[in-house]
Amino acid sequence: MKKYPIQTINLSDISKVDSLVEHRRVFNLQHCELNIFETWRKCENVALSYDGLVITSMMRGKKVMYLSGEPGFDFLPGETVILPEGVSMKVDFPEADEQHPVQCATLALDWDMVNKTMDFLNQNYPKEIPWELNFSYFHFFNNQELANSLNKLISVSMEEEGIRDALTDLTIKTLLVRVVQTQQLSILENNPVKAHRFAPVVQYIRENLSSSISIESLCKTACMSKSVFFRLFRETFGISPVEYITRERIRLAKQLLADPSLSITEASYRAGFNNLNYFTRQFRRLEGVPPRVFRQH
Repeated sequence: MKKYPIQTINLSDISKVDSLVEHRRVFNLQHCELNIFETWRKCENVALSYDGLVITSMMRGKKVMYLSGEPGFDFLPGETVILPEGVSMKVDFPEADEQHPVQCATLALDWDMVNKTMDFLNQNYPKEIPWELNFSYFHFFNNQELANSLNKLISVSMEEEGIRDALTDLTIKTLLVRVVQTQQLSILENNPVKAHRFAPVVQYIRENLSSSISIESLCKTACMSKSVFFRLFRETFGISPVEYITRERIRLAKQLLADPSLSITEASYRAGFNNLNYFTRQFRRLEGVPPRVFRQH
């Protein structure tokens, strides 16, 4: 699956920072505290703690994170971690130096605001799986929608005061929606056999990527009308069924392109694309490079 890194921002002047390890820039807002952390030195066992809900996303470099005594995991650009209050955390910076700085954005959100947002969503936009954060699935890849929301919140947080708090308040709500949608889609993709309204749909799509997939067949599989199917799918996962099919076909195409015996044209057709130009456009849109360049690298 492609990861979508959030945008980096200019690093602090290293000659003026108070520490080369987790130097912190803070932007205080009404319901949110944005921290930009930067590290320029290799180190281990850096203890970190926060109040409230924490959403942290890597911008550049690499961390190895250890949560509550669990085995460590690499934390890289294009990935996000969410943590509830009270989780102990230690971090290693195995590659950090002045040429390879580490930078991440960490949001500490007011829990009252988070709970009110979830209550509002469940009351006004109820769905089969409730709107809630899943802390058993705390580490996941950014999709395009989540990365866009993170970028927007960081941008708004750094604006001059005035209506900044109002803009941030609205953007936080959007971000929370995207986090829940990203989690639910990732969980379903990794566990498609679990009981879920759209599990049969995801399975059907994956089994028929090389063939024509009609919306009617998906609606029949989901036992829904077309209008209800489109609405619930987008509400649950943040993207349309058509966009999901395209992303799955690009995922399959990437696997096929790893086989040097297949031409790009053949890989595109096997992935369910009937037009090479359209395949190339979609591949570039989702992967950032055309298939030819992807294969070379």
